[in-house]
Amino acid sequence: MMALIGGSLFLLFLSRDLPQGLQDDWAKENLGLVVRYVIAMTLGGAIMGYLLASMFGRNGFGGWVLALLGGLISTLVAGACGSLLGLLPDILDDGWQASDLVSILFGFLVLPIAAVDKLGSSAIWLAAIAVTHMMSKYDRARNAYRS
Repeated sequence: MMALIGGSLFLLFLSRDLPQGLQDDWAKENLGLVVRYVIAMTLGGAIMGYLLASMFGRNGFGGWVLALLGGLISTLVAGACGSLLGLLPDILDDGWQASDLVSILFGFLVLPIAAVDKLGSSAIWLAAIAVTHMMSKYDRARNAYRS
């Protein structure tokens, strides 16, 4: 779920940043770069979802707070992780540069900016976190029943 959230929020950010979204001339000319970053943000979300999976699916109000906190942390770090993965081919090609650090640190903000830009985006993000929490809760209950 966090992979889906990471990739979707990046596409949302991109569509808001470019006047015509993916139909924009820049996006058409740099489709390979767009695809690379969508994949990188998806992988970043998957990595963070895996690492923070234990924050989801807990019982009670505290479980919901923990899931919201886990969703926020994983969204922030997934952006930076995705930026690093997206820049990796360039870093390997021409070496590490100070501007790479700026791009990676900006990655912390890419996904939250996409979610905060409009109330609907934030509501969709919150719903996705809630679905992730409920799916994890169901999986925990199912696995406990088997044991």
